[in-house]
Amino acid sequence: MTSTTPRPVLVLDVLGTLVDQAGSLAAQVRDVGLDAAAAERVVETWLARVAERERAVVDGREPFEPSHALDREVLAGLVDEGALPAGADARLATAAHRLSPWPDSAAGTARLDRDFTVVGLSNADRSTLAALRDGAGLRWDGALSAQDVGTYKPAPDLYAAAVEATTVPGAGAPVMVAAHAWDLRAAAEVGMRTAYVPRPQGDPPRPGETFDVHAADLGDLHEQLLAGALG
Repeated sequence: MTSTTPRPVLVLDVLGTLVDQAGSLAAQVRDVGLDAAAAERVVETWLARVAERERAVVDGREPFEPSHALDREVLAGLVDEGALPAGADARLATAAHRLSPWPDSAAGTARLDRDFTVVGLSNADRSTLAALRDGAGLRWDGALSAQDVGTYKPAPDLYAAAVEATTVPGAGAPVMVAAHAWDLRAAAEVGMRTAYVPRPQGDPPRPGETFDVHAADLGDLHEQLLAGALG
């Protein structure tokens, strides 16, 4: 790649792809006094309820609220139901700021950033993305939050905004990188190229489903892209 060649743009999903969302939340729920099994149940319910609220926003059934507001509301409900101890919702309201990166995420994003323009794209709000960038040691040139667009993935508007913000003449379409096949399908619908990186609790491709790149991890993704995997 010469200095005059436009750097391809990689748009990286954050929650689940760069950080261990479910595992990190479960650890923090254990810290408020729950055993491992109860913590897993709480996190499963927490994430499912937030996802349902996000779907309601995408479908136009509810107005947009940023992710921290959804977390607070769901956590308060879990306290009311007795699934969490009193006061735990206040401690856990910012739990998303303290998600742990996958082992390859810090070094992997640094390597990718050396040769490509790297942008985060997430349903997380702006403050969470800033906290994760610093706390998890992630490297990107910028980040786009659902809060910037007023809707959640997989709404087309969020991916379209990423395309508009990152398209560079001569660099080809931006590449969406995610551990969630649903994320990549939605990105492809607005013309993005796609790269799948598997993670625990991710959404694997359907049988026979392919994306532009399938990589074992971020290091493998870097090597494949440098070798011309996108043509």
